[in-house]
Amino acid sequence: MTLKPYHQLDCPDGLQKTISEKTIDFLKTKHDILNVTKPSLWNKLDTVEFVQAVPELLQYFKTLNLQLREVAFTICVSNENANLHIDELPVTAKINFPILNTQDSRNLWYAVPNDLMSQVTPIVNKFGAAYYDLGAIDLGQCQQLASVEVLKPVVFNSQIPHTIDMSKCQSFPRIILTCMFFK
Repeated sequence: MTLKPYHQLDCPDGLQKTISEKTIDFLKTKHDILNVTKPSLWNKLDTVEFVQAVPELLQYFKTLNLQLREVAFTICVSNENANLHIDELPVTAKINFPILNTQDSRNLWYAVPNDLMSQVTPIVNKFGAAYYDLGAIDLGQCQQLASVEVLKPVVFNSQIPHTIDMSKCQSFPRIILTCMFFK
């Protein structure tokens, strides 16, 4: 039995727009996102500073009975796809919140055969946490499990191999806010 890779969540349009606009303002001020030409895909934020700037995010998560642990953002500035990967632990369930230019891009999840997975060793990222970069694996040998265009918040299982298909994206930068929780 395969675990469900994702579930789309409801968020009132006005609230989603406010969270997105305030996040963009924060990222422009703190990370100069509009002038980045070769960004790191994964970028952790100072969670306390972020939620002070965007308190509506906490209000939204309160409606879901979730306590925010950490926030990060992913940024893509070209049609280059992200490598297939498995995120660092300890958090498995994360919520991707669409911020900017997420139309026409897709998050994809794959089942990787055990013989291919056994050839991959974990990598320690710049934050000292281990994750799996599966970019060398031929996706033609894997089974696609799911695909979603992130236009609303999506809770997803970050321990199922996943990637971002940017091939049809027309506007940049594409920014997703990734939220992690205590439970």
